[in-house]
Amino acid sequence: MTEKLHILRKGEEILKISTLITLILAVLKGTVGYFSGSVALITDALHSGADLTTRFVSWFGLKIAQRKPDEKFPYGYYKAESLAALLMSTVILYAGYGTLMESVTRLFTVSEMESPILALIVSLISAFTAYLLASRMEKVGKEIHSQSLMVSAEETRLDIYASLLVFAAILSTYFKIPYFEGSVGIFLSILIFKIGIENGKISLYNLMDVSPAKNVENKVKKILSSCNEIEGFEGLKLRQAGPFIFGEVKIKVKKFIPVSRSHEIAEKIEKRVKNEVEQIESLSIHVEPYTPKMLKIAVPAMEDKGLNSRTIEHFGRAKFFVFITLEDGKIESFYVKSNPFQKKKNRAGLMTAHEIVKEKTDVLLTRHIGEISFHTLRDHLIEVHLTKAKTVKEALQEFIEGKTERLEKPTRELGTELIRKN
Repeated sequence: MTEKLHILRKGEEILKISTLITLILAVLKGTVGYFSGSVALITDALHSGADLTTRFVSWFGLKIAQRKPDEKFPYGYYKAESLAALLMSTVILYAGYGTLMESVTRLFTVSEMESPILALIVSLISAFTAYLLASRMEKVGKEIHSQSLMVSAEETRLDIYASLLVFAAILSTYFKIPYFEGSVGIFLSILIFKIGIENGKISLYNLMDVSPAKNVENKVKKILSSCNEIEGFEGLKLRQAGPFIFGEVKIKVKKFIPVSRSHEIAEKIEKRVKNEVEQIESLSIHVEPYTPKMLKIAVPAMEDKGLNSRTIEHFGRAKFFVFITLEDGKIESFYVKSNPFQKKKNRAGLMTAHEIVKEKTDVLLTRHIGEISFHTLRDHLIEVHLTKAKTVKEALQEFIEGKTERLEKPTRELGTELIRKN
């Protein structure tokens, strides 16, 4: 939460600075425009006044968004920022309408003015200052993912062109050139309307829990897809709330995984997503049991006779492993693979377990298994079932009929294995 408050306060700070500078410029342009008789400069001062309103609304939205979640607003006040952006868009549209009406009038009149040099200097100062402010606000807005700050940056960038057009309008008025001042104003009004409509649309979408940009969703999907501890996911939903994103998703885990382990997996995924996608404030993860249509089963055997191979008591010393693929409880295919670690003096069980993992096995059917081998397989989410069948075919039939016992601990403890070895 401290990091989120830092992000919001960073946006608030830049808005304070821009508001103060815009206020100074508005007073300067209004004063010089009044004494010089430049109607264009006075209009630009009024336009800066509208900017002050949008700055205040944006600052107010970010200020409200910093409030901690409470009983009435358990998800926080982040949408206040989107609401502020919507109000800003309304102000922009209103300013565009006023500029359009004034510009139409200017098409048929040429104003008188004095001290044109001073008016020209002020308009250039306004353009340069707007450029610096817009660049800074856009950088911070992208950094903290603030919609209202991005809207303010767009509005400030428009001030650059507005000030340059005012500069041209002052020259045209000074040289008695008709139509130019009005035409410039109409063009500027169209730009104002465009920005107001586009940003109003984005703000409304955010208030209606619109899904964020596809690149954000794809990042989350990529992280989920790379998690080997889950069998899949579905129902990913993301929604924008001010500068932050909330989401939910269902993950599939194997049935035998304990509830505590499932929660650990979910917490690990949420932490990773929030670390790699900074905008995400919360990701609710629902854990559901996974029921696969296809299973890959491994059975240790003492010979290579396919499904008729006899099972062997020692997992790590098995000469062969028969791998069977089941689809909806029916045998789809099988193959036999020799165990390269059967004669290894030390850690044969551990090495054999890793070989089973490499084959992407789901279930092991065995008569006995040691502690190290058992936990290695379980750590890789492979179910271990106890069977007393004499052949692979019989063991497989027992599993299909649900007669095998899923082991929660090894059949041989580590101490027992060492005694037997010595």
